Amino acid sequence: MLELLFLLLPVAAAYGYIMGKNSAKNQAHEQNRIITSEYSKGLKYLLDREEDQGLEHLIKLLEVSADTVEHYLTLASLFRKRGELDRAIKIHELLLKQPALEHADLAVNRLELALDYIMAGMLDSAEEHLVILIKSEHKEAIDPMLSLYSQMREWQKGINMFEAHRNLVTRPQQLATIANYYCEAGIESENMELIERAFRLKYKAMRPLYELGKQAFIQKDFVKSIYYWRELATFKPVTVPLFIEDLESSYKSLNLEEQFDELIEELLCQGGVLIRIKYCEVLVKNGEVEKAILFLTASLKREPSIRGFSFLLQLLGEKQGNMTEVLAQIDKLVKSYIATKHEYQCQHCGFSSHTLYWLCPSCKHWETILPSKGLDGY
Repeated sequence: MLELLFLLLPVAAAYGYIMGKNSAKNQAHEQNRIITSEYSKGLKYLLDREEDQGLEHLIKLLEVSADTVEHYLTLASLFRKRGELDRAIKIHELLLKQPALEHADLAVNRLELALDYIMAGMLDSAEEHLVILIKSEHKEAIDPMLSLYSQMREWQKGINMFEAHRNLVTRPQQLATIANYYCEAGIESENMELIERAFRLKYKAMRPLYELGKQAFIQKDFVKSIYYWRELATFKPVTVPLFIEDLESSYKSLNLEEQFDELIEELLCQGGVLIRIKYCEVLVKNGEVEKAILFLTASLKREPSIRGFSFLLQLLGEKQGNMTEVLAQIDKLVKSYIATKHEYQCQHCGFSSHTLYWLCPSCKHWETILPSKGLDGY
């Protein structure tokens, strides 16, 4: 009898396991039924635009299962894309109050809420949540925070954030933004030390070099203006049209015209049409008009340029005195055409302008607007 009892024990254990498993399945099924029921009710309310009741029903699901967080984030994202920011904000605010939310989900939700606030123009509220995320080393909050400070023109706040969390600011566009914050703050406060700090950053930005060269030129410190602008010309030859005339003037003021001519020759291979025009001016100055005409003609065959063509007309006019008046009239028409074209273009979004903007008004990227290229450009 005792042996039979021992034989039946595994059977009893197996039966208990099966019954327990079935019971767990039943409980899971019932839980899923509740979730589906509440979810359906909530969606119906939302579709009927009964927002408060709909969100109340949907939020109950969080108490049943934390796995539904992704559903809420997707729903809020949909509302935001449709421009229904009040609904997106409500969902994210309700999620933020849920004690069962895991740390990662909480951070994602807080970031999404900050983005809602930015789109709704509630910038102070957005800043509050982004500050919390950055203090907890949440790297994804850097871009929206920089965008926010650019919009608010809070340069010093951006600088303070960077200096406290340098390890989070690593991407080139982020570092270019910070460099421009230093420049903007320096110009507003007339404190050139701030621009010097931008120049000393590990990331090499264009604007600090340009602004320091410009300030030195204004103060007639031509040695410094040459230093900064020469550095910028070799670093980003495409920026040369911004300062080439003043750079040439700086060299002339120090009786260093030959060094300027040498710089032009150095930049010839990588510079645009303006560098080639300056090179032709050097040749003309040395009495080599024919060589300048041949050089520019060959250059225009490879890379057609309206500005280059205009200068070629001037060279031909100097060479052929009997055609001067005709060529001058053609050149006048060409210059009128050039005047109608935008001088600057954003390399990121294509925005065009007659004015140089360091922050693109269209895509909000810093240092992406440069002198335009191509047939009408530099």
